[in-house]
Amino acid sequence: MPRMNEMSAADLRALAADTFEVETADVTEDAAFYEDLGIDSLQKIEFVVRIERQLGVRLTDTEAAGLNSFGDVLAVLRTRGVTLAD
Repeated sequence: MPRMNEMSAADLRALAADTFEVETADVTEDAAFYEDLGIDSLQKIEFVVRIERQLGVRLTDTEAAGLNSFGDVLAVLRTRGVTLAD
């Protein structure tokens, strides 16, 4: 079982795909949430909440608002000390 603050990037990508109701392959680091993946603000909030619960972290409102792509999510989590195993 993964420890808190540890998850693979692939698992995080799968979580995003499930939340956004898109194919996992569509969730790339450069894919913009709204423009490329077509999500709405409620899906983004749901994704943030799922990340927080699964990883045991609490993102600030500023961090959450700045998440515009999967790459942004990876960057913020890494700065928060979350280990993203390959």
